[in-house]
Amino acid sequence: MASPYLVGLKIQYPSGTNLANVNVVLRVESTNESRTETTNSAGEVSFNLGNAKHFPSGWQVGDVFSWVVLYQGFEAYGSRTIIVEGGYSTIVVLVAVVAAPSLKIFTVQEFLDMFNMKIIEDDAENGIAAQRIVKVGRMVEVNIENDTNFIFDSNNGSYYEQTEYIDTNKDIDVYHLSKLPVNSITNLYTTQNDEETTPDYTNNATEWTALTENTNYFVDKGNEGSGRVMIVTGVYKPISRLRGLYVVYRYGRTSVPSDIKLLAIFETGLRLLGANFLKNWINDKTDANLPDLNSFTQWRRNIISAYKFDGINSINT
Repeated sequence: MASPYLVGLKIQYPSGTNLANVNVVLRVESTNESRTETTNSAGEVSFNLGNAKHFPSGWQVGDVFSWVVLYQGFEAYGSRTIIVEGGYSTIVVLVAVVAAPSLKIFTVQEFLDMFNMKIIEDDAENGIAAQRIVKVGRMVEVNIENDTNFIFDSNNGSYYEQTEYIDTNKDIDVYHLSKLPVNSITNLYTTQNDEETTPDYTNNATEWTALTENTNYFVDKGNEGSGRVMIVTGVYKPISRLRGLYVVYRYGRTSVPSDIKLLAIFETGLRLLGANFLKNWINDKTDANLPDLNSFTQWRRNIISAYKFDGINSINT
């Protein structure tokens, strides 16, 4: 039977105020064995790493144990290396959880439902922190939008506004907007001034000629539109120059396509799996293997290709 090693923690928020009935998870990093205990009325919780029922592999000098506390928008993390026998105790003061970016393409609950998981507050030993899902998921969403040149939400019904100056060529009648899908064109202007007499970009009345949609130009809009602007009135066709077309427009979607949502959820799951795999590898738990990702990579490529349009010739502002 392993000798006792007692870890005592007192949970407070703010400093000096003890918190009762708060779950605390302690894990021995070398064995990945963990135990959850609840603080008493004095905010105290204790663990015995020598308890074979709670920590079957026991402990030894040099082991690292860590603790995590999540409570109503506050959190605390810590770790300690065992350098001598006996035990360790400290006061843990919670801090406010750092605000994470919000998800746009899927929700935390949709992720949990897909993988039959729970957040750590509901399952202290096997759950996952919602903040991890959000932070990794937002990175995945940004990559998907960058890869497709599409935005996959409607900005709460208001859409997004974009201003672009497009380089023009007198032999080309069709130009492409960079943000998709296009919802509406607010203003579109051309200029016949050469680059040596660059227009004042904010003085539209004197330097730019305003064009009328469906008369002087047409635009390919809608959820699957490529953002093509086709100038059909010959006198208004731009000359060859930098920034010969000036466009203000709104873009976005009214809903997220199901294939994009599924892709975002699965890619987030794979990235989280990859993080756990690396963690296990560092801790010499090499029995965990990543799946073959070739099928996923091809599936992702097919979805991205269905939305992506590469004919971009805009300068964004």
